[in-house]
Amino acid sequence: MNGQDFLRIVNEAFAPFLAESGFSMDTPSISGRLYRVSFTGPKHSVSVSFEPGDEAFFVLVFSREDGELSDIDDRMKTPRLSDLNGRYMNGVRSEERAANESFFQSVVARDQEERALLRSAKELRLVLPKYLADHRHQT
Repeated sequence: MNGQDFLRIVNEAFAPFLAESGFSMDTPSISGRLYRVSFTGPKHSVSVSFEPGDEAFFVLVFSREDGELSDIDDRMKTPRLSDLNGRYMNGVRSEERAANESFFQSVVARDQEERALLRSAKELRLVLPKYLADHRHQT
């Protein structure tokens, strides 16, 4: 997956549902070693990144307070997608899963890396609203 492929999946899979949740996409950063894009919302920032060569994906949700992001090492304030899946995925109903599959039906993943990135978007769309609801009233 090259930088253009990364941006295509981000624009087709992540951007639409994050915009619905009040997040706006910041300027992407694409280099030979790291592809990254952040989405900024009122109290949180979602970071999606991929390290080519290491085949490593990272989806993190930072808390934002007074314009500052939470520490990347504080997994309570900066959970990874895997943390959110562990907390919320069991509570996702089958109707939510079916609607989610329908939402992403038009997104085409061309290889294993793109499929993994798309899977991250699908998972995030299911668990992020539950996380945001739990943290809506926190400062």
